Amino acid sequence: MTTNTTNGHSPTRTSFFRATPLPEPPGAPDSWPDRSSRLQDQAKALGVLVREDLSRGRALVFLLCAGVVTLVAGLVPAMVIDAADSESSDTTDVAVAVVLAAVLLAVLAVPALLVLGALRKRSVRRFELLRQWAAVDRGHDADFPTSYGAEGYPHGRFFYSALMLVLALILAVAALAGMSDPSVLGLLPCLVVVGLFALSTIRKYGARYGWAERERVIRTRARRRELYRTQLSQAASTRAETAKTYLSGMRIHPALLYAALFAPAVIVTVVFVIARPQDASGLAVAGLLALLVIVVGLPKAVRMRRRERAELDSAATSLAPVFADGAVLHPVRYGLGEPDDQSAGSFSVAWDLGPSRTGALAVGTGVLLVRGTDGAALDLPLAEVQGAVLFSSGVAWLPPSVDVLLRSGEAIEFRSPDARAITEALADAGVPVTTA
Repeated sequence: MTTNTTNGHSPTRTSFFRATPLPEPPGAPDSWPDRSSRLQDQAKALGVLVREDLSRGRALVFLLCAGVVTLVAGLVPAMVIDAADSESSDTTDVAVAVVLAAVLLAVLAVPALLVLGALRKRSVRRFELLRQWAAVDRGHDADFPTSYGAEGYPHGRFFYSALMLVLALILAVAALAGMSDPSVLGLLPCLVVVGLFALSTIRKYGARYGWAERERVIRTRARRRELYRTQLSQAASTRAETAKTYLSGMRIHPALLYAALFAPAVIVTVVFVIARPQDASGLAVAGLLALLVIVVGLPKAVRMRRRERAELDSAATSLAPVFADGAVLHPVRYGLGEPDDQSAGSFSVAWDLGPSRTGALAVGTGVLLVRGTDGAALDLPLAEVQGAVLFSSGVAWLPPSVDVLLRSGEAIEFRSPDARAITEALADAGVPVTTA
């Protein structure tokens, strides 16, 4: 078995000017003798890739090369414009300026662009390896680096580049405002190059952050499921209540929730108006703008929620003839999990992995029946179900979900407006359920 991490040793640098070899692409998950070695090799490979991706040395090389290209982009038009506008200018001065500009391009800009191209090529390869190694194991105990963002924010380089882009745009607008001055217009190529470099960095770290967040969501989902499995097992072994008692969770009306969220803002506003009445008009304008955002955004969320409900109801209606007469149908959306390109697992796991599909669900006698609009069918014996978890959605226009935990270690999440009715039907059938 090959672990593809240079046999467990850190790759050595053969030359100062030669980059450290990247880890080889991972093999199939079953090519490791056990899961612990797979997790160890995964953590090692991800650590090497992330360290290089965020290397300060590579960032310095990028900044130096980008600075050289930007300098040349500013000097070349400035030299030509200066030679053309000078009082003693002639065709010879312009020709000399053009030759010097060509020399600068050949001696400085072209080598810098070649280095930047090599850095970009290696970055693309490194990002592909990051995605491959991250998908080797996404279990609840599989660690993932948090270097690309913490507490919901991307890496600092994302914001530094955004600041540079904003400054370049402001200066470009100022240069365009002084179009009568050719020397000022000569700055435009320099500002365009700065903006392009800043935009490329923003796109790079934005993509890294989005990918890292998805990976963390997958692992958080696995940890959440493991937590509820443990809770259901402990409840089953230490309690004698029926399964239905685990549904007794406190439900907060949305109006109370909104009131709790906006009450601090209202209190602060009132105190501010009392303390500084001379600034009340400005605060009123800001409040009206905020209210406008809420008024515009709320109907959009309502429309999206209605569209989601209409799509699910249409799926359940079209699938009604497939179920037996008298079956209580619930519209569901399944396939909510991130695809991991792994084929391991039973047939049930395919219902949990994306892409998202619509269907209908019914709880029968000893069996959970699911049918999809794409023709897929699942007859899941309730004896194979360890428990179910009801939890609300964190998105305003999405309905709550029911996570069905299987004894095989797999799970299927169903999103439905009837999520609570589904959990009640499962509880009546003897399945332990809990509320998140």
